[in-house]
Amino acid sequence: MVASPDDSLWLSPKWLVLAVALTCDGLLISFDARLGMAATAVLLAVFAGWLYLALRFGSLSGAPSGRQALVARVQQQSSNRRAAMRSGAQERPDLYEGT
Repeated sequence: MVASPDDSLWLSPKWLVLAVALTCDGLLISFDARLGMAATAVLLAVFAGWLYLALRFGSLSGAPSGRQALVARVQQQSSNRRAAMRSGAQERPDLYEGT
């Protein structure tokens, strides 16, 4: 079974992007301090915008996301179908009965 992206948040691509950005920022600081400070300011602005959006729309607040709600609904429908098939309520008519 495929693992859900919500199960392992530490494997999210955002951490790879963050690591590359910080590495590039470190290289810029070692090359030119003013250019590195400017890049750091841009990184901090992007991080502040991401944090605002994450807190505003609930991905960090612990509220269930739309994806999680959809997955739960699909699982519930699937279990309802399995239960209906077991009870015999959804028997298929024989299409070849009249021929």
